[in-house]
Amino acid sequence: MPRPEIDEMAETLMPPQVPRMEGAPKPLVPGRLETPPTQRAEAKEFELRPGDSGDDRPTQVPRDLTPLSENDLKAMAEAEERLLQRELREAEELIASEPSVLGLPSWLSHPLMGSVVIGMAAVLGLFVFNQISQALALMGSLQGYWLYGGYVGLGILGSAVLYATLRLVFLYFRLRRNRQLRIKGLEELEKRTKLRWLVNAKLKEAKVLLQVYLKEFPLAEGRERKRLVALGLTETMLMELARVRERLLDSDRWPSDDIWFAEFRDSFQSHLDEAAKARVNYWARRTAVGTAVSPNTLTDTMMTLYFSFTMLADLCQIYNLRVGRLGTAVMLARVFFNAYLAGQMQEMEHMTAEQIQNFVAPHIPASELLLAKVLGKVGAKASTGVINFFLLNRLGRYASRMLRPVTKE
Repeated sequence: MPRPEIDEMAETLMPPQVPRMEGAPKPLVPGRLETPPTQRAEAKEFELRPGDSGDDRPTQVPRDLTPLSENDLKAMAEAEERLLQRELREAEELIASEPSVLGLPSWLSHPLMGSVVIGMAAVLGLFVFNQISQALALMGSLQGYWLYGGYVGLGILGSAVLYATLRLVFLYFRLRRNRQLRIKGLEELEKRTKLRWLVNAKLKEAKVLLQVYLKEFPLAEGRERKRLVALGLTETMLMELARVRERLLDSDRWPSDDIWFAEFRDSFQSHLDEAAKARVNYWARRTAVGTAVSPNTLTDTMMTLYFSFTMLADLCQIYNLRVGRLGTAVMLARVFFNAYLAGQMQEMEHMTAEQIQNFVAPHIPASELLLAKVLGKVGAKASTGVINFFLLNRLGRYASRMLRPVTKE
């Protein structure tokens, strides 16, 4: 007989039996799911909370917000006006040819440079007067042909300087003042300014100015063309300039102003820059040779003035432009300074000659001391010529940079 403990254990281990359903189970047949009919809700008008627009979250307004007063509106308008005026001045300065003198504004640079020019002219005038007095006193001690030769030489030097000065003054009255264009500056200003319409207007104005400049440039047959040939612009270069000018004046073939300005700078102005560079080197070399062989201080000063004024006149003819008032003052100050420095180099020549002689003398026999003196004198004169070469070359590069219709930067 089974034990009661085993029966209880079997009942706990056996799973519960599922009760049988009466009849056979119905198979699951896939069919169409019937969706219960939905009732469309009728539109109802809801009342919005205060400050709620109904489209998004409620508008957030600061609690202490107050309407702007008349003083606030006036201050905002004045600040906007100051910003627009500053950008307007910046746009105007980008098509002006006035250089920057020590970063000073134009209203201070003009009187400052005017005072510098007057001061340099006064110092140079006193120096030249002193040298002429000494030269006349020295010529008074000469006799015969030497006396007449001295007067003739002094007259030729004075006439050459006077001719160069009058020629430069005549060109300044005849030529049109250069309004140098800073195209890249205008393009950068257009990217960040609120006066984009003004920048576009200035670009149009700059293009019109350059078109007038192209029309007035003397490329036709005649005396002006012959002068350009004499200044280093060959016939081949002039023919190329004429072809480029014809393309630039045909406004229908250029898709944008940027391409037009680039063509003017690279195909027209580049030829003028090349001729100007050659002319500057031409006069710088002659200044170096002339001051190296000149016999006295007065000759150095007069030749430096003549070469400087003649070079500036040639550059004005090459570009067919003249510099503005401030640029002219800067160039004249440099001319007077170079001429004064050329006259003061006579004492430096004596010091340089002594130093070269003292350096060479210990290395040669005593019978050749004359050679040491000659080497010292030649070395001193050569150093003077080199200094004057670099000074005039620097002046010419500055004048070319101020006479370009469009800046390279």
